[in-house]
Amino acid sequence: MGQTLSSRATLIPVLKKIARLFFPVFLSLLAGALLIFAAGQNPLSTYANLFEAGFRCNPGPGRCALVTALQFATPLILSGLSATIALRSGFFSVGQIGQMLFGAAAASWLGGSLHLPSFLHPAIALLGAALLGGIWGLAPAVLKHFVGVNEVISTLLLNPIASALVGLAWLPRVVGSARLSPLIPSTKLSAGILIALAAALLLYLFLWHTTWGMEARAHAGAPRFALYAGMPLHRPVLSAMALSGALAGLAGGVEVLGVHYHYVSSFSAVNDFDGLIVGFAGQLHPAGVVIFAFLLGGLRTGSLVGLQMQSGIPRELGSALIAFMLIFAATTRVARTRNEIPSAFQEIHD
Repeated sequence: MGQTLSSRATLIPVLKKIARLFFPVFLSLLAGALLIFAAGQNPLSTYANLFEAGFRCNPGPGRCALVTALQFATPLILSGLSATIALRSGFFSVGQIGQMLFGAAAASWLGGSLHLPSFLHPAIALLGAALLGGIWGLAPAVLKHFVGVNEVISTLLLNPIASALVGLAWLPRVVGSARLSPLIPSTKLSAGILIALAAALLLYLFLWHTTWGMEARAHAGAPRFALYAGMPLHRPVLSAMALSGALAGLAGGVEVLGVHYHYVSSFSAVNDFDGLIVGFAGQLHPAGVVIFAFLLGGLRTGSLVGLQMQSGIPRELGSALIAFMLIFAATTRVARTRNEIPSAFQEIHD
């Protein structure tokens, strides 16, 4: 009897977290249904076309939408993790795309200029992408903590600066030894998806099972309590932003080495603020980021094929669903803020 009650007590919080994670999706689908009605279409059949075109994998040869969704999800996971660690440390960064550009540039240069064995070359190129992205991610944290520049302004303005600086460099095409081989032949789904999933696991361990991660979350949720507890003032945010930039740089490197094989300034599945969208929609948790990056990757494909070609509805509806998702996810985060500060104090007290 006692064991049954204990298992229920453990299961209920998990179910609440799952419900909280998918509640914004449910609300965004309801809001999207109103737009579909306004367009004179049936929401059920339209959504069926949308999700079938975005996630279905037909047997036999041909395009598998599920594989494409996983390919698109790879950089979205890494950019979403980048936004998550920044926001969890109390730093509202919108600079993921600039950090991705530096990561892509580093991967392109190292992948095209060096001549290394194939088992080593991709690792060196990705390491350079993470390093350069981390340095660029650290810049706005330094500007805020030592100069007082607002992080939203600095990260937003650093994006075009990153694009201009990278554009001045000559970047060669990636040679064969540096390319990430496809996991499935004739597709662009590379080992980058495994790197992204590993990064999500490591970020979870960092945030909830290390002292530095606890310090970063405490500074965001209860900065006065963190200072009262004797935690360092600058180190948590500086280290978190370096890690945030490294994850975004890694996203750019994976795109270059696994998809395009040369430097690109426009990525296949990531727009300027998609990292924030995935981070907020995933409730700033690595597991939620993985889920919603996969969902967003499928919606990008499904909105073109399922909405525009099959249902005759503009694919901008897919973008509207994503926008609704972000609005509702951000709303639920604000509603939970009152409970997060006492819990952060309790963590410090313990």
